[in-house]
Amino acid sequence: MTRTAQTLMIALAAVLTLPAQAGDAVAGKQKAAACVACHGNEGFGGIFYTLQLGGRDADKLTVKTMKYKTGKILHPVMNLATALYSEKDIEDVSAYYKSLGKPAVTSPFFKIQGDDEVKVAVPAAAPAAPAATYGSADKVASKY
Repeated sequence: MTRTAQTLMIALAAVLTLPAQAGDAVAGKQKAAACVACHGNEGFGGIFYTLQLGGRDADKLTVKTMKYKTGKILHPVMNLATALYSEKDIEDVSAYYKSLGKPAVTSPFFKIQGDDEVKVAVPAAAPAAPAATYGSADKVASKY
């Protein structure tokens, strides 16, 4: 193998092992102009009783927003709002909302499972005691 081919293979391997690039928060701020009215931004909580997105996990936001875009989750406003965004646009907006940090006050109507809770492994329950068999001493006498 020539030296140039080796260098090319090493460079390719280095690029392939890098983590996927997250969205651009600066570009996302500009792209999120339509999102701000409902979901808020750094200085505004939003005008509707909707989920505030500040500080949420960008990957989860991207996945959920793509479900609205593709119609896997049906919501009349979100399906229309995401229709013109590309996947890169959605990643950028998600990165922007992640960069905001958690809002000081959130809507009391929404609690998102897994956002603020630490998942604790719950041990498996002990097997249930076997049911009483017919004719055992524990069985209540029948009416017959």
